[in-house]
Amino acid sequence: MRKLGLSALLLAFFSCQSSDKASQTGPELIAKSIEFHDPQNEWSDFRGTLVFQDSLPDGRNSRFYKVSLDNASSSMSYWIEGLEYRVHHDSVVVSEGAIEDERALRMRNYYSYLWGLPMKLLDAGTSIDRDVQDEMLNGKMYKVVRVPYEADTWYFYLEPDSYEMKAYKFYKDEEKGVGEVIYLDGLMNVGEMKIPSHRTWYRTEKPEFLATDKLLRIE
Repeated sequence: MRKLGLSALLLAFFSCQSSDKASQTGPELIAKSIEFHDPQNEWSDFRGTLVFQDSLPDGRNSRFYKVSLDNASSSMSYWIEGLEYRVHHDSVVVSEGAIEDERALRMRNYYSYLWGLPMKLLDAGTSIDRDVQDEMLNGKMYKVVRVPYEADTWYFYLEPDSYEMKAYKFYKDEEKGVGEVIYLDGLMNVGEMKIPSHRTWYRTEKPEFLATDKLLRIE
């Protein structure tokens, strides 16, 4: 009788845990993912240089480039052969080559957003859907959280046990399926942070490889 009672108790316990996970909202899952990737809230004050190598479609050469971020001051410095510039708030200073201010500002926002996920989903004005979907991607089941923005809609794929972010997808035109999906692979530890080290991009409307960004090191 005692064994039966213990079995029933364990069954109830694990059923309760399963039910709790199943009922988690989108904001709760994103909070869990941030807890996995940045448990000490280090990204907001991160200051360092990310060294990349990209891999491009056939016919295009691989490139090395560096992005220096100072998140506390909303600053970014960018270097690639033939181009070097710095963005500080809304000011752009070009040291080598040429780039329009608007594009430089977009690049600062691009790197601070993508490499700061999922932490950047706490930014003011971000609306995270409460409803969560289960979706199979590349043969694995993920919890999927939807985040709509003014210009596009994003979907974030979280590993259901650890809450590690494994992919994200955005649509510029969701009705027509026009957008991109980015697969994440590997983790690089920086302090207590766990930053995905490889991002591989494909189109959503057709199976077209766009690029892989490889994070080689952080200085």
